[in-house]
Amino acid sequence: MSGPTRSMQWLWPTPVMFAEFMGDDVNHHNTELERVVISGCNTQAGSIHELRLYDLHQARSESVAWLTQRIKESAAVYCGFSSPDGIEVGLRGVVLRAFDHINTHTEARESDLGVAYWPSGNPSLVGQAINQNADGLTAPIFTMEDPSRHLSDLRLPMEMRHSFDVCPRPGLMAIFPAHLPHNMHPYRGEKPFIHIVAQVRMPWPTEYFRGNL
Repeated sequence: MSGPTRSMQWLWPTPVMFAEFMGDDVNHHNTELERVVISGCNTQAGSIHELRLYDLHQARSESVAWLTQRIKESAAVYCGFSSPDGIEVGLRGVVLRAFDHINTHTEARESDLGVAYWPSGNPSLVGQAINQNADGLTAPIFTMEDPSRHLSDLRLPMEMRHSFDVCPRPGLMAIFPAHLPHNMHPYRGEKPFIHIVAQVRMPWPTEYFRGNL
């Protein structure tokens, strides 16, 4: 009698794409993006801790236009589109101050894709591996959670950790499905940390939905 045939499959794969923009022009845009977000939040009534600037994409800023276009181009690559035409992007700026954090949430109600971009962070990590540990001082940890399980679920000893940590740094962008849970750990730095979120709507072709029925 022969033994059983066994196979192992990794289920629930969730692709996440990172894009890193570097150079003097990127540094210029990052500085301007920080200024636009902070100045915009100062004109709005925010909470005691976390400040949010909604409709950032409507700001009259060359740097905001630059970021919007980079997001469209990256989203097109992520989804296998030949052109960014028809992609819609909404931007929101968040200012994190000492002891601020962002609870675990998704962007599924507003978009197809979620995008995080950081004009702030640890510049010494630019160009290095993505999953560097953040110290909480130059940047808070950005964590993406496995969407197939609850955060409180225990895992077997042989299971890999079911979250992925990123240390934000200037010019780094993360693109992921809008249903992917994510959060920001508490920030312990003194300088305001800028976190920019994009909600992206993709112009899916009719054939896509026919193939997913």
